[in-house]
Amino acid sequence: MDKIKISGISLAVALALGLTGCNSTNNQTAATPTAVEQQVQHELTFVRNVEGINEYTMSNGLKVLLFKDDAQPKTLVNITYRVGSVHENYGETGMAHLLEHMLFKGSTNYQEIDKEFTKRGMATNATTWLDRTNYFEVFESNEENLAWSIGMEADRMINATFTEDELKSEMTVVRNEMERGENNPIRILISRMSSMAHLWHNYGNSTIGARSDVENFPFSKLRAFYNKHYRPDNAVLTIAGRFDEEKTIALINQHFGKIKQPETPVEALYTQEPTQDGERVVNLRRTGDLPYIGLMYHAPSGLHQDAAALEVLMEILSDDKRGRLQKQLVETGISSSAFAFSFMLKDSSQMIFLAQGEKGEDTTELEQSLLKIAENIEEQPITEAELKAAKAKFAKQAEQAMRNVTGIGMNLSEYIAKGDYRHAFYFRDQVAEVKLEDVQRVAETYLISSNRTLGRFIPTDNPERAEIPEAPDMDELLKDYKGKAQIVAGENYDNTVANIKARLVEKTWPQGTEFMFYPKQLRGDEVLIKMEFPTGTPETLHGKAAEIEVLAQMLQLGTTTMDKAEIAGKLDELKSSVRFSASSSGLGVNIKTDKNNMNATLDLVKEMLTNSTFSQTELDILKPTLIAGYESERKDPSSIANNSFRATLNSYPKGHPRAHRSIDESIEQLQALTSDSIKSVFTQHMNISNGYIAAVGNVDGKALEAKLQDTVGHLVTDTPYEYMPAAYKDVHGLTVSHNTPDKANAQLYVINPTQLTTQDEDYLATQIAAEIFGGSTFTSRLGKRIRVTEGYSYSVGGNISVSDRNEPGIVWGYAISAPENMDNVIAAYKEEIAKVVKDGFTEEEFETAKSNFINSRKRRWASDSAILSMLIDNKEIDRDIAYYPMLDEKLNTLTLEDVKAAFIKYMATNEINVFKAGDFEKVAEQ
Repeated sequence: MDKIKISGISLAVALALGLTGCNSTNNQTAATPTAVEQQVQHELTFVRNVEGINEYTMSNGLKVLLFKDDAQPKTLVNITYRVGSVHENYGETGMAHLLEHMLFKGSTNYQEIDKEFTKRGMATNATTWLDRTNYFEVFESNEENLAWSIGMEADRMINATFTEDELKSEMTVVRNEMERGENNPIRILISRMSSMAHLWHNYGNSTIGARSDVENFPFSKLRAFYNKHYRPDNAVLTIAGRFDEEKTIALINQHFGKIKQPETPVEALYTQEPTQDGERVVNLRRTGDLPYIGLMYHAPSGLHQDAAALEVLMEILSDDKRGRLQKQLVETGISSSAFAFSFMLKDSSQMIFLAQGEKGEDTTELEQSLLKIAENIEEQPITEAELKAAKAKFAKQAEQAMRNVTGIGMNLSEYIAKGDYRHAFYFRDQVAEVKLEDVQRVAETYLISSNRTLGRFIPTDNPERAEIPEAPDMDELLKDYKGKAQIVAGENYDNTVANIKARLVEKTWPQGTEFMFYPKQLRGDEVLIKMEFPTGTPETLHGKAAEIEVLAQMLQLGTTTMDKAEIAGKLDELKSSVRFSASSSGLGVNIKTDKNNMNATLDLVKEMLTNSTFSQTELDILKPTLIAGYESERKDPSSIANNSFRATLNSYPKGHPRAHRSIDESIEQLQALTSDSIKSVFTQHMNISNGYIAAVGNVDGKALEAKLQDTVGHLVTDTPYEYMPAAYKDVHGLTVSHNTPDKANAQLYVINPTQLTTQDEDYLATQIAAEIFGGSTFTSRLGKRIRVTEGYSYSVGGNISVSDRNEPGIVWGYAISAPENMDNVIAAYKEEIAKVVKDGFTEEEFETAKSNFINSRKRRWASDSAILSMLIDNKEIDRDIAYYPMLDEKLNTLTLEDVKAAFIKYMATNEINVFKAGDFEKVAEQ
């Protein structure tokens, strides 16, 4: 998740503790709701404005945040309920998350909402964590979508109509989601550490819940949980992006104003975790390849005055280029990967460290080294330089986040869970005020042995104690807080074909590079630049796959005048991001900066592209991390199945730049790699002659072009370029199975080559057929059968991947399931193909897919970075963007018969190629 900052936590890390989501769609049924009155009883009252967010309250207790920004034609509706796994009682673990799934089954006045999501082209999801659950929709801005979304969220707050039969079906889906998590050793290790660290508080419970609870709690309990927690005075509605505020307020009054505030107040929680009284240890024994050492420490509430200093401390320790873990563990070869993060939560927080060991090696040195870094800060004090770098990085991330209004609207859910959205801004300001002595003090206070969970319990005569203070009162904490001034707003100018063509400036440079500039005022004076430089031939890149793999990373690891830490620090200072990419098709640069820092950022890009040293020392540090990544794939079902189909279908010979490489081949080539060979490939192939540069922002176009010429104009070589098309073996009817012992989840891929391209007359019909058949996990034929009806899989779908060029593509499908259900999944897949061949699709499916095809593109095009990619893609194949309205016109001429015929021609086959991996031998033994 992109956050103002959730304590340095990414979505992947949040998932490690069980943050779960559902992007969804007659027996005992929901009781008739009694919380709705016939007339509007409640209306919004304005409270305050904080940094562009207008806060309102309704007399039924609902809080509303309106964050208006017209820069992009998209709107977010996000409703956050202050209920999560922390609110679950004995026997109810996983209930908050399963209830989240059930609310996609519809409500009294909004049935089959998944079809509406698809029809309207909405990106929708929901997530559940410790202190909150949130539901959101992102869609093309228009009054109809907004009215529907607000009405739907109000209705399912108190009128959800899920049935007992639906609960039984969805329970197996959630169980499969649980099984998927069981395959992740890091996730399970953190979960076990958290359980050990918390004796009484529900922060020790995984949000996904206990399997026995999820499988057995009665429908009546789930209904009671819903009635207890889903209420206006326990919710905050956030609407962000483009919308008419006056009309939106009227819609909220109309729909939420009918809902009564329950007479019984929201029940407050009162359990507090006692001070930990000694080291704790947990040993987790499961199949896998690489060992990990983890540490967890208790910390005060995310509201406490120490939280900001702790946040800075964790950044100092964990930064992947300058941090102590990187320098003292990774760069010394003790660990191939080490990182740290914190969960800054409402009641108390956790600081977590993880380090990866080498396969088959003793971890004693790793464990002792990790403990020394965490608990020996008194003898290795934090420096002023470390403090400055950490605060600069935090400030950059906070400012970049403020440019994405809908992203902020989502991220505020974490602060709402802690008590008040304003704490997001307050916390940012507190971090800016952190002093060196604050960081040193919190390190010495909380990173102590008696406050640690590693896994073992060891009694001591004089144990230390880390007393965790209570969370302060939120009203008192924020009573005088005003927030900062709003940043520059983006302009109200939609990315339509007509609007883009009206402003787009195109020019061919003398070197041959195609330059495109789209002048537009972005939020926060943001400037986005994308460069793609196709280069090389099968001959010049033969046997250079390892060089290509590491090239992009090496460009940011040091130049003749700057080391990697200085480069990272300069980017933080400039509040800019630079990302290099490299593949067999060429080199790429993506830049995110702002008007004031654009020139300095481009100077830094020039430095990296011109003077990178490709240091052998840095390469030796990088290699173990990359090799460890390959090692971690050896027993993972998803990686195994993925590698299986690529190895089987790729027809290029070994050494070709696009040939598939096995894990062993990849590791062997990395081990033999030298810095000189990387530098040679870069020097030979860093050629802009066949390249493309696209930029968007409110800057002088001529000045930008001149600066870009200065940045990359000198990078010209005589190396030719030859496009390398995909190449697949024409094989069908294969079944390739891999056994993965002790893995609770199995992976399936169905992959068949096709000669279809976007230039073919029946491409569009095939794309619509693919969307209906597998495009949605919930409303597609595969989704409705395998997930919704059968409950075999948490994630299932399929589509086509075809090229704009004359090269083969693939028809693909995927699913996860318990190993014992995999044969049923494959059988259902084949049966659904047969049904389409026999009966075709319905008119409703056809119309919904067409609507989604158009609306999904509108939603994608609301992102200015997506426009840059689109411009480059079209320029590369010499296609005018008028192609898109022509495609829409052709869409209107399609018939159901066209779509069925295309499905039969390209997608319908009983000879599907099946690639699967899971613990199938255990199933056979049973």
